[in-house]
Amino acid sequence: MNFRTRIFSISILTVSAVLALVISLSWSRIMKVELERIDVRLCMEEKRIMDFHLRKERRGNNPLSDFPMSSNAVNSDDWLINDLMQKLRINSASQLMIFVESNKSGVLTQSEGVDVQAVVSTLNSESEEQLASADRNGATVLCHLVFFEHNKSQWRASFYHTAQAQSFIAVDVSATTYQLKSTLREALIVVIPFSLLLCILGAWFIATNTIRPINRLQKAMNMVTQKDLSHRLPEHKADKEFKMLIDAYNTMLDRLEDSFQQISRFTADAAHELKTPLTVLRGKLEQAVMNEDTAQLDLNAILDEVGHLSAITRKLLLLSQADAGSLALHLETINITNLLEQLTADMELLSDELVLHCSIEQALITKADNVLLRQLLNNLLVNVVRYSLHDKSVTIQAKQNEFQIDVLISNFCLPMSDDVRGQLFERFYRGDPVHMQGISGSGLGLSLAREIARAHGGDLTIEPSDKNVFAIRLLLPTVK
Repeated sequence: MNFRTRIFSISILTVSAVLALVISLSWSRIMKVELERIDVRLCMEEKRIMDFHLRKERRGNNPLSDFPMSSNAVNSDDWLINDLMQKLRINSASQLMIFVESNKSGVLTQSEGVDVQAVVSTLNSESEEQLASADRNGATVLCHLVFFEHNKSQWRASFYHTAQAQSFIAVDVSATTYQLKSTLREALIVVIPFSLLLCILGAWFIATNTIRPINRLQKAMNMVTQKDLSHRLPEHKADKEFKMLIDAYNTMLDRLEDSFQQISRFTADAAHELKTPLTVLRGKLEQAVMNEDTAQLDLNAILDEVGHLSAITRKLLLLSQADAGSLALHLETINITNLLEQLTADMELLSDELVLHCSIEQALITKADNVLLRQLLNNLLVNVVRYSLHDKSVTIQAKQNEFQIDVLISNFCLPMSDDVRGQLFERFYRGDPVHMQGISGSGLGLSLAREIARAHGGDLTIEPSDKNVFAIRLLLPTVK
């Protein structure tokens, strides 16, 4: 099942369920109102019938002047029953029970074909309800109401008591609501097909409007290719939820485009860096072959270029492992204090003009790969030697800051713009040409150093400083 069909089906089911719920609640409310009407009518008619029979008992004749009968009625009792059948909306006298009894004359009237007194004796007085209503003269009528079952049908009964007599009327509830059910059934024959048609149209409208932004997103995705990652989805006239999806999609494309461009630059720069030593090697070897004199083969120069190639290859391998998250670490406990003191001592031997100001706390212990950590610190210190102004000092500070070892290295250099500082961690980037005069390198040192720091759970960042000062901070976790 595709998405459009699923939306269409869910919409139809939802609207149908709501429609069924509305019809059910409406019918329940109608039935409640109808039962309340029956209760009031039963109480009113019960008192009226009792008064009729009491007057009849007192006068000894039928007080027909108060109750005009139709021509089809044989006597007053028949007229009363027919009148009740019309008012209670029933079609048969078998759906009605009447019983009137006076203290003076006994039973005045009762329905035929059923022992009403036996039915009354079985009723549970605990389930009775009381209803107070006003009759046609404005007097308050208080009667007792009760539900009971007779001949597998639900009946509603009303009791009315006075000092002289008592009366009882019961009606088959299903008979009184038959007309309502018929009316509802006839209405549903028209309403249900029309409602289903509206459901289908509404579901189609909902599905179409829901799928439209998804189709637009699909078309935009189909336009994205390896050669063109610049296409973005517009956000105008989009719902909030789809705006979030569009923003996430555009952000993903931004990252993909940046990564693709970075990989392209990395590939081009790597080819350029490898091309130079390979060209030198090829030139030396061709020169020796053309002269046919191996004595002219400059082995030292060839070894230097081979070493340069090996260093670049090794750095590229480590960077690729770091990108893939598979940089192998052989962790061991390392004293950063001793390692920094050893490396700074080597730096002082390499340059007589370099002035070092070291502030290194004792017993700075971490767990790291000894070879990679040494390479990280060596790269940082070599950059200090290469790019610092030798008439200025170099500061190396190392201390423990809560759960981290904080190493800050700063030196004076030629003025460096913020744009240059922001690109120093890019691979094969070596800075402004003014800084690079007479200095060799591949531009991979800082990139590799940062990846090594992050692989150990730390980080390497360039700190804000004056344009003629370069400060870099290394953070490494301490041993817990």
